[in-house]
Amino acid sequence: MGTVDADCLRQTPAFLGDVDAAINLLGQQHPELFNFNDTSGEGAWRVLDADRYYAGVIANLQARDFCAGFDLQNLQVKSSNAFSEDYDILLSSGFIRRGASSYRQTCTPANFPLDPKDLIDSVRVAFFGFKCPDDVAVPNNGGNRLPVGCTGNVTATPKNKDNQDVDPRIHGSQITWTFEVESGKPAELINYPDQPFNKSVVGLEVGNFTLCAIVKEVQGCLHGEVVTPTPR
Repeated sequence: MGTVDADCLRQTPAFLGDVDAAINLLGQQHPELFNFNDTSGEGAWRVLDADRYYAGVIANLQARDFCAGFDLQNLQVKSSNAFSEDYDILLSSGFIRRGASSYRQTCTPANFPLDPKDLIDSVRVAFFGFKCPDDVAVPNNGGNRLPVGCTGNVTATPKNKDNQDVDPRIHGSQITWTFEVESGKPAELINYPDQPFNKSVVGLEVGNFTLCAIVKEVQGCLHGEVVTPTPR
């Protein structure tokens, strides 16, 4: 297994030749994956099927006793848990990226494989918009205040240790919401159409509420206050 706390820096790559060799071999094994007549440089063929391209390169590295994977951004390669290397082997234009420019970083110890829950450091739960009566001032998204009579839209965003959004393909669509109030009924929680990671909160009377979201066992909360509306 890898560690999410690996120290990742650019160094002299150890597996660059092996990665290029795996790409070359894939070109011989499955020429239907490439357009050899359309290139952006020597050996930088156009890739016709990105998913099979990554899978084929990984399979060729694994056949040579490497551990290899794809984190939806980079090819990851290691021969032990001491360190791993990341490579970007596909340009956004659809051509193969080769050589030194494909190397991204070396991580010590190895930074893969990881369980999806290990990639989630926190879950940000926050307002992203409000709908209020015409005569009520719309509050700031970051203030955690919901005027009586307004509806606030809330989103939950899983974040990694660098406070970057975790790719939805990694964390999946499963999310658990909880909603609590201190007393009375200051707010009502309603579902947001066709988006499980969003909810809407309707302000009913002055008071406090807590809306939490749990993704892969990681919880984040919005501590909200329903306030008296300010005239526009």
